[in-house]
Amino acid sequence: MNTHETATVLPNEQIPELLAHIPHEDPAFGRAVRILRVPPGECVATPEDMNNNLYILMSGRVQLMITNREGRCLVMATLGPGSVFGENALFNLRQSADLCAQAAESCTVWQLSAEQAREFARRHPVLELGMLRTLGHRLAQVENRLEEVAYRRLPERLAAELLRQRRYHNSDQVRISHQALADILGTYRETISAILRDFKRAHWVELGYRRITIKNPKALAELAATVHE
Repeated sequence: MNTHETATVLPNEQIPELLAHIPHEDPAFGRAVRILRVPPGECVATPEDMNNNLYILMSGRVQLMITNREGRCLVMATLGPGSVFGENALFNLRQSADLCAQAAESCTVWQLSAEQAREFARRHPVLELGMLRTLGHRLAQVENRLEEVAYRRLPERLAAELLRQRRYHNSDQVRISHQALADILGTYRETISAILRDFKRAHWVELGYRRITIKNPKALAELAATVHE
């Protein structure tokens, strides 16, 4: 079975594994790729970087964020291993001047110049597969966020996000700041802090420095499921 056939039937969770084999199969790829190791909260790629490079997320999570003129941030998508972003560079398109990539946790990212990315995408279709699946995943996240904004109030959206973070971390202890939650939900840190204090008074969570411990996931799930006509 050739590389193209493998890529077309590969489950999502195995894409990073297949990507990791490319440098062994193609030494030129290994020489071309630049490996970035980025700590949590640090910038992975600026808008200009994404105009000129393609990025492959090998481990950790990355958030694509928009920052407005007042400095407020909004998380457009959260990407996991196997995601391919910076696709505009592949097609000679200009990236939005406000969109950047930031590490949500320690991550390893491969960087290819636009010219190199176009060459290797022809030789390794799994790169195109990863990019297409990433675009689909990003679109689904945007649609879900729009639905939440339309039908849920902020406490319900925050409850749902805490449960998502619990799944990401695979733990009841979620390492995230109030500001990061505000960025994800498109609101102010002070608003998030006030709602979290309500959750704490209800004994649903415990609050620490950049850490939230979920004590009652069932109550959060019940709140998150509330839909208003």
